[in-house]
Amino acid sequence: MSGPLARRPLSQALARTASRGFAHVDGLVDPAFLRELRREVEAGPLRRMAGTFGKAGVRMEIDGYDVGAPFEGFPVLSELATSFAERIRRDGAAVRGLRTWRPNEAGVAVYRSGSVGVTSHLDGRWYRRLVAVFTVAGSARFEVRPSREGDVLERWNARAGSVALMRAPGLAGVRDGRPYHAVHGPPRGTRCSLALRMRVDPLTPTR
Repeated sequence: MSGPLARRPLSQALARTASRGFAHVDGLVDPAFLRELRREVEAGPLRRMAGTFGKAGVRMEIDGYDVGAPFEGFPVLSELATSFAERIRRDGAAVRGLRTWRPNEAGVAVYRSGSVGVTSHLDGRWYRRLVAVFTVAGSARFEVRPSREGDVLERWNARAGSVALMRAPGLAGVRDGRPYHAVHGPPRGTRCSLALRMRVDPLTPTR
């Protein structure tokens, strides 16, 4: 282990994300680093996000916030974003679009036991090439579907230290190709996640 990330290559997972639209990798982040990251992000400006949103009626029950680059006031988050972006650009060099992927927004979410989490949805089309969702603490069910109401393509338990990779517009030259996915509330305790994204419009850092 050198830095926050394990030395395992991400080339196969990134190739799978480019072809199928998603992949997941367990045990990518060092447990000691995760503990520091959790303390930092859960001390941030969490606010309740609950209700039904958009024309599709996506249901959400989380506490969360977004923070923009350069992630001032979040040095541990910034270290993860820098290390992960470097790994993506290196291991994903063969995938069109990843050599210039630089996350400029992080989304923190805390899911509580018994909550609906976030029902089947697409990430915003204003994100480009790749969305990476790290589980910082806890665990919960993560599902990918071909459509909002389609049968589950793949289901896994998102554990602490894992990352879910999802295609965003522009990856490997695909105009869109975003996968529908749902994240459930944990069976017990809480699950904390951190999403790294490259947003195309100007950002105002959030504290």
